[in-house]
Amino acid sequence: MDNNRTTRWQQIVAQIAAEYRLLADEEKNWIDPRLDRIQRLQRELQDLFEHADGSDHCRECEGDCCARGHHHMTLVNLLGFLRRNDLPPEADFTQTCPFLSWKGCLLPVSTRPYNCVSFICDKIENDLKPQELELFYQLEKQLRALYHEFSERYLGAAMTGLLLQDQRLAGRSFFTRKKTSA
Repeated sequence: MDNNRTTRWQQIVAQIAAEYRLLADEEKNWIDPRLDRIQRLQRELQDLFEHADGSDHCRECEGDCCARGHHHMTLVNLLGFLRRNDLPPEADFTQTCPFLSWKGCLLPVSTRPYNCVSFICDKIENDLKPQELELFYQLEKQLRALYHEFSERYLGAAMTGLLLQDQRLAGRSFFTRKKTSA
């Protein structure tokens, strides 16, 4: 099963990379400023996480929430790599999360899935000052809205991960534009 997932994952990444290269400049011009903002917000959320000793808390529980990461990487996250002509680290589907190693998360904060940067456990939440906690959730709301913009534009950009989304697309491009009601 893991070999099948690994093979399918590699095919999906190659497919999306090819589709992205063929996108019109107009589409890339729509994508780029939103990705810039997403990446900035994700780094800001990470700063608050680190301020609350989040990494230490995660080491203590051995990243238990990361055990649910098999289906988190979305089109938005992959685009963070592709627009730099880069690819994500090799996915290892034998791990609890395919991007988790003994050193921690292999993904740069700016390209981590939404769930990975927006979730904080009670320990971390309790270590944030009230104004920091309020800021965290304000930033999270802005981040969620940006991910939602992508999911409203492209069929393949839902908040569900690429492996699941690929099944739903049934061969259609991840960049198929959704029909707008007008």
